[in-house]
Amino acid sequence: MRHERLLYGIILFSLLGIFLQVTSKFHFFYIEQLQLFQFTSDYLADKIIYPGGLSLIIGEFLTQFFIFPYVGPIILAALLTLATGSMGSLLQAIRPEKALYSLYALPALALLLIQYDFNYRLQGTIAFLLCLFCLNGWTRIRRFRYRLLAASLVTPLLFWAGGPVAGLFVASMTIIEIFGNPKRGIYSLAIVAEFISIGAGSVWGLIVPEYRLAFLPDAYYHSTLETPFTLYLAWLALPVCLSLTFICPKTKFRSKRSIVLNHVSHAIIILILCWICIPRYDDRKSYTLKVLDYYARTGQWEQIIRRCQGTISNYLYLTHLNMALAEKGELGERLFAFDQHGPQGLLVPWNKTFAVSTLLSDAYFAIGEIAIAQEMAFESYMSVLGDGNPRNLQRLVQTNLIFGAYPIAEKYISILEKTFAYRDWAKRHRAFLYNDEAVEKDPLLGPKRRGLPKENCLAGIEGIDKDLLRRAEQNPEDQLPIQFAGAFYLLSKDMKSFRTILEKYYGTSVLPSLPTSFQEAVILLEEHDETYWKRFNVSEPVIRQFALFREQITRNRNNPQLARLIQTTFGNTFWAYYLFK
Repeated sequence: MRHERLLYGIILFSLLGIFLQVTSKFHFFYIEQLQLFQFTSDYLADKIIYPGGLSLIIGEFLTQFFIFPYVGPIILAALLTLATGSMGSLLQAIRPEKALYSLYALPALALLLIQYDFNYRLQGTIAFLLCLFCLNGWTRIRRFRYRLLAASLVTPLLFWAGGPVAGLFVASMTIIEIFGNPKRGIYSLAIVAEFISIGAGSVWGLIVPEYRLAFLPDAYYHSTLETPFTLYLAWLALPVCLSLTFICPKTKFRSKRSIVLNHVSHAIIILILCWICIPRYDDRKSYTLKVLDYYARTGQWEQIIRRCQGTISNYLYLTHLNMALAEKGELGERLFAFDQHGPQGLLVPWNKTFAVSTLLSDAYFAIGEIAIAQEMAFESYMSVLGDGNPRNLQRLVQTNLIFGAYPIAEKYISILEKTFAYRDWAKRHRAFLYNDEAVEKDPLLGPKRRGLPKENCLAGIEGIDKDLLRRAEQNPEDQLPIQFAGAFYLLSKDMKSFRTILEKYYGTSVLPSLPTSFQEAVILLEEHDETYWKRFNVSEPVIRQFALFREQITRNRNNPQLARLIQTTFGNTFWAYYLFK
């Protein structure tokens, strides 16, 4: 039996690890940045003194390693395998004559479903495991009075270590006692009263801010958000499985064949549940955003561009795409080669969430708007699930180095030096402190500093386009500000403003030549004036393509499918965007 359990555990761990790696590897990269674990005694002391502190520390400690490939799926697969094994051991200890294998995996499946929600803390899974471990140890105590004494001691300890999961332990213990011996089970209600007193006392003593955080799994979820039903599934599954273990009849095996059939039938039940539940709760809608977020974080711009082919209806995706084009210096050339939908695709409207704030910080940093990038990084840092996040702390280091605010940058660097995954990055950036020459020579920080406004002003107060044009005049070597401003006008279909910058800057060091999308807009400004085209050196290929475009428009003027035909043939042009979007 021991070898059989070990074999099943290895198989389950392997299958879970492979499944999570194939289907959700970017999810783990994403949630790693939602907390900032520090190897300091003060950091640990501040957390461990509160209910659930130990499980929180363990959860954050494990989460910090999710930044490395394969580690996240391996860790979660191990935790879920432990949960399944602990559940099986518990049910076997209660009723060894029953082989209800499907019940072993139900809590683990419920835990798997909530993992897909990035507002959930891994702390909840650790706390659940602590509860199972305590139940396994408690059930091994044979004499009732000792079990009762052990439960009275475990409950406050588990509340300190795991938080409200102590209530789940008490509820499970009560179910086991009542089903085992209803008369003696009445005494277990004293442990229920003890837990209620502990939970209520923690709220009265202002240790826990709300009753729901003292008694419900809400403590393991983002405190400002509404908790989903998925969060409660594991807490419901455990007492249900315990009850079914007592209620279901004994399993009788008369041959090896019946044993195999029992194993297969329970495996099929679990597979059916996975097939039904995982697609419903796996948060597939946000997975593409997690993929793009990872590529943006690691500077894999070409991967973002490849991911954004075809129809795009999400401004978050478009902002990632246009940021990637800007980083590669291809925004003006390839802007309309993709499914654009207005200026919101350049900079998605801010909604004060972590995801949008982080994306906007990246986008503003890419176009050199350092002040707004810093603001968005700070907003994101404050709105994250845990106590800060390393990604935006890195951005705050960079922006303060660019501004020359070295004491502030040093403060943030000292925090990152206390982490595991970002320690080396922080040490490298310490070399920039109080060293203007090093900053100005750096290939990333130097150009950003040279692009700063020479005069202090409120960023974005006149509109982002005005800030970009001011920077374009100040630093003509950087073509991105003028191209981004032009792209903003074209996506807004603001041809008057586009004509103004075109006639003001073309032929100067600010705009020595026109990218393809700008040339197409020139033709649209003066469709019948070829002299105007020549003034701005519109290329022959663009002129020939416009002739074909106009011919198709004329030939299909009364065709109700005109828009579709144009999108099929000329969908990568500004003309198609201007007329049909």
